[in-house]
Amino acid sequence: MELRTMPEEQRKVKLPRNKGGHYRDFLDSIKSRQPTVAPVEVAHHSAIPGHLGLIAMLAGRKIKWDAAKELLVGDDEASKLLSREYRGPWKLG
Repeated sequence: MELRTMPEEQRKVKLPRNKGGHYRDFLDSIKSRQPTVAPVEVAHHSAIPGHLGLIAMLAGRKIKWDAAKELLVGDDEASKLLSREYRGPWKLG
């Protein structure tokens, strides 16, 4: 069925709403042990283009992104901008 022939009510996107926004939804999901309205993976993948744009701007050149590995390809200097040093005594496993 084409979009134009679908009834108006079926064309509307219906998303669950939480009056407290993402913060409240996150806290409610902890209490209820139910998934959040917006999965963390969606937020992660939504933030990547902005981060890559900033890295390219700071590096002053085009960068190449391997989406499967989530790594910059062939640019060790720009790759350093993907993370930062942790403040001691913290470290990532």
